[in-house]
Amino acid sequence: MNVRSSRVILSGLLLAVFLLVIPVSAVYDFEGIPLDVVAQGEVQGDVLTFGTYGLTNPPLDCTFSLPSRPIWARVYTGVWGGTEKYTGWEELTVNNGVPSRLNLFGRDDRNEGVYATGYGVYWIARDCTDELHGGKNTVSLNTSRGLAESKIDGRVYGIFVVALVEDGDGQATRYWIAEGNENLHGEGWSGTNPTRHESCEVSFDKADPLTAVDADLTVLLLASTKGQPDYVQFNGKDLGVPPADMTNYPAGALDIGNERCNDASGGTGTEARYVDVETFDVGGLLQENNLVFFERGRDLDGDGEITTTGAKPEGEDYIHPCIAILTVDESGIGSGPDFAVDTPVVKGAYAGEEASVQATVRNYGTRPAGSVRVTFSVDGTAERTVALDPAVSGVQVAVANLTLAEGQRTVSVRVDADGDLDPSDNEASASFRVGTIPDLGVSIGAPARAGTESTESRQSPVPVLAAVAGICVAFLLFRRPPGRKLAALLLVCAVIAPSVMLIASPAAAAGYEDYVVPVTITNGGGSDTSSFDLTIYLDGARAAVKHLDGGVKAGETRTIDIPLYTTPGTHRLRVVADERGTVRDADRGNNAAEGDYVFP
Repeated sequence: MNVRSSRVILSGLLLAVFLLVIPVSAVYDFEGIPLDVVAQGEVQGDVLTFGTYGLTNPPLDCTFSLPSRPIWARVYTGVWGGTEKYTGWEELTVNNGVPSRLNLFGRDDRNEGVYATGYGVYWIARDCTDELHGGKNTVSLNTSRGLAESKIDGRVYGIFVVALVEDGDGQATRYWIAEGNENLHGEGWSGTNPTRHESCEVSFDKADPLTAVDADLTVLLLASTKGQPDYVQFNGKDLGVPPADMTNYPAGALDIGNERCNDASGGTGTEARYVDVETFDVGGLLQENNLVFFERGRDLDGDGEITTTGAKPEGEDYIHPCIAILTVDESGIGSGPDFAVDTPVVKGAYAGEEASVQATVRNYGTRPAGSVRVTFSVDGTAERTVALDPAVSGVQVAVANLTLAEGQRTVSVRVDADGDLDPSDNEASASFRVGTIPDLGVSIGAPARAGTESTESRQSPVPVLAAVAGICVAFLLFRRPPGRKLAALLLVCAVIAPSVMLIASPAAAAGYEDYVVPVTITNGGGSDTSSFDLTIYLDGARAAVKHLDGGVKAGETRTIDIPLYTTPGTHRLRVVADERGTVRDADRGNNAAEGDYVFP
């Protein structure tokens, strides 16, 4: 068990009917779910973290002691599903209480607090404030592994506990806590359309380096592998020290995710299979706005690829950043609240109908004793003001329902608090068109080679590609459970596949190439849409999902180049706008386009 203590405050209850705690539900995405700040602020108190780490069979326990009852506590669990197609359950028991079971649905998961990505890697967040107490606590995790009705592998990566305990010592601590489940990976680990997801980042804003006494960054990584380099940067500077033995690493490499917790800054650490929890002293690097950057590897030899095999690999095949926590101890006591508002999101803004206006309200300072005011305005006129009881987490969503007149409208959301340290960022606005129901339409343009110059074919004819794919899947099953027998069987199949395919498909000799496919989306309705996804299928398999942040404006036509990686020749394409039906549409019959297209 690894135990760490630093100062911070987390989340609490929400009382106002128009104001919601920031949601943490997430829809499955193979590429990963971005890290997002779910708790922040300034407090007199300590954040205590505890964990039991390392891939193992369930059940798994995490036992720890707290100095007193926490005012907020969160338990995170990691579960290996086997593939994104399998389903099963996990069950959490806190201090011998009533077990809480959560069904896991893989690529169809919609559960609150469940971050599902990759080939069935689950990171799950639960609030356990009321279940923990001062003194000894035990959290127990079980899954449906081995049960006849369950398909998931069900092994667990570990348990990570965060508990806030106020100490009242007068020392102010500013904090930011981000959670998610990014899937950083190379081409060989991405399914039908071999994409690359090399890096991800999360920002922590409005720190005060002038009052900082010290600062710590804690990160948690899943699916890490010893011997494959990876990197964590803070404000552009690499964190950690080089491995003690550089024999099997290229010059300049770091290996933060090396299956040993608490060793990245020196020392032996603790062995933890496929899991890494590390804490870095970043006091000397702190700025007002801070960026944490995760990389699965680097092309150190300049050949255009991040190699993951050979004597000296350059990066991880895949790695999952799931947690990032920044805490800053400040000189003196807390100075007051500091509220800010993110850009509002408007949903259902149609003429004569009630629209939902949502805006994330953030407090970077201390939590005020009383309520604050949130005002919703349309075209400069205040339409509704509600009292907000600030959440302990410092992050919550303000919601109001407004009926908007037809035409171009601007909605603003403002928060006002007595003694606010920086009112300059207390208001945010969004402009949009209100009219008839949107009508999305889709068309597909001619595929083209990526780049301005034709690229040289890679040595991956279809028979060889089948063998390579089989070997990759076998290697995947060696590294990512469920087992070596199945891996060995696939390896044998990979060896004989080329000869079979030479008979079945003698003309398949072209290599894979990078392409772009132009997809045009139109909105023939009279209202702007909110954000939605564009889903692309290649030869019947889902190959890519493009999120259209901000949606499509009324009467607008947008053309987006979708990257695909496939062989030259004729392929079947299908593109669907808003497949999940998150946007109201006058005619969903024209939301999809499909046909056979020549890839030159």
